Amino acid sequence: MRIEAVIFDLDNTLVNRREAFKVFTERFIDQFIVIKDEIHRIEVMEHIRIADQDGYRKKRELYEELRSSLELKNRETSVDELLTFWFDEFFKCTLLMEGAKEVLDYLRMRKIKLGLITNGSIRSQYSKIDQVMIREYFDSILVSDEVQVKKPDKRIFEMALNQLDAGARHTWYIGDHPINDIKGAREAGINAAWLKGFMEWDASVDAPKHVLNNLHELIDIVDDALGKSVNF
Repeated sequence: MRIEAVIFDLDNTLVNRREAFKVFTERFIDQFIVIKDEIHRIEVMEHIRIADQDGYRKKRELYEELRSSLELKNRETSVDELLTFWFDEFFKCTLLMEGAKEVLDYLRMRKIKLGLITNGSIRSQYSKIDQVMIREYFDSILVSDEVQVKKPDKRIFEMALNQLDAGARHTWYIGDHPINDIKGAREAGINAAWLKGFMEWDASVDAPKHVLNNLHELIDIVDDALGKSVNF
């Protein structure tokens, strides 16, 4: 099979958003929240994790809830101050997924075009990309707020194909979200591989044909495809 391009999701695919949020939550608690003891700290960490909804909740709504549900060190702290802390600090906690740079280097070595599609704000997503220094790898980067189209809308995948000058049949998309990533890519005619371990598979979506336990497995799959003309 000819492979022209590989397109990645960002959060919980190329960067470990879950681990980064843990680091950020520790800093957030230290800065703003009254903690009684270590058990209470663990409870507050879990409360914030659940409220965050893996990043899919609107940030103002999240911090309005946290401001009302948690005991603040300074009761006058506003939601806007909490949001400012988020935008100033979260990107600094960004962590690359294990094997991410190795895989990107490998795909570059194989002369495969690289794209990135991510839902989110321009400021947040580009800050994370630059924090882990991977912007230079990509021939196309699409952030939903910048292009005004969000995954799983197939138009954002088609935009990436146009920018990469790649055919859908010869392009792969790698992501962790069953609907936003896998279903969206499929509807654009792109081969989709699900990176498991972060999201439960959605029963409303047909079972994934290609499953990655980690990013390293992509190297073997692509080598196999290019070397043996495997039909994916």
